[in-house]
Amino acid sequence: MEEINEHINAIIAKYFAGEASLEEKDELTTWIEENKEHARWFARLKDLDQAIHPSFTPSAIHTEQAHEKFMDQLRRESRNQKFRTLMIRCQRIAAILFLPIAFLATYLLAEKFSAPELTEAWQTITTPYRTYSQINLPDGSKVWLNGGSTFQYPLAFHNGNRAVKLTGEAYFEVESDKKHPFIVQTKNMNVTATGTAFNVNAFNVDSISAVTMVEGITDVDMQGTSRRMLPGEHIVYDKQKGNYTVTKTDPNKWCSWRNGKIIFENDRLEYVFHRLNQLYNVNITVCDSVINSYVYHATFTDETLPEILEMLKISTPIYYEIQKTNSNNPHAPKQQIKVFRK
Repeated sequence: MEEINEHINAIIAKYFAGEASLEEKDELTTWIEENKEHARWFARLKDLDQAIHPSFTPSAIHTEQAHEKFMDQLRRESRNQKFRTLMIRCQRIAAILFLPIAFLATYLLAEKFSAPELTEAWQTITTPYRTYSQINLPDGSKVWLNGGSTFQYPLAFHNGNRAVKLTGEAYFEVESDKKHPFIVQTKNMNVTATGTAFNVNAFNVDSISAVTMVEGITDVDMQGTSRRMLPGEHIVYDKQKGNYTVTKTDPNKWCSWRNGKIIFENDRLEYVFHRLNQLYNVNITVCDSVINSYVYHATFTDETLPEILEMLKISTPIYYEIQKTNSNNPHAPKQQIKVFRK
């Protein structure tokens, strides 16, 4: 494309600012009509001006009404017979300018504008079982998302609103900003932080949710009941019972999944099986309630579920049966595993 001279660019700038004279508008129209490249250049600048200074919301666009408004404006500018020719030319220009508006409406939805009337765009990340994802948020915070989990966050944190949504388990390292708290929203609890590191376990299928503090301070709201958490504390909220417990703990136990480890430290087998259900997407059924009270201590690193079950079988008085499923069917129900006492 030929180089656009500074004189024409100056007229275009004045036109977008509403300061162009009638003579300058006439000169601009003549220049646009000279060739298609001029028309395309003007259309691109018009789209850019509309994107930077949006005067509409994408949901409120009515192309026919906008076209009529554009033409009415040009008619008002044509105050004598001399501009009838200009009107014909500008109608052609309007056709060039107006077609990109529908595209621009969709484009704006995905852009990071701070205008309050624009719909906020969100990103959704889902991690497959036995893997994890690392996510860098717009404010500099970092998130590690465990397998079988879904995380949602806005593409930009507007007006200091740093709210995200979690289903499953994630580890957070929150960028410090005391004026704008960072809020993790889950089904049964919300966690509010300013600059901290913590782990959240909140699968929708469970009535139990948990938060483990590593650094800093957080406030955990459990549907009306609030508790401030300090480093080294682990809170478990039971929605069905409507209560919670707080214990001192080694945070590494609850956050080691980021390194491919599963740590059990004097945990009841009831919790061990519950955790395996979460991590491996299976349904383990204990057929003798006495088994739940057995205490177990072990650390697993990247072992498969059959390997873990075999270790449990060797080291505890239990045995298990795995129900066969159609592994080629992605819609097959969870694998069923029954555990019996020896």
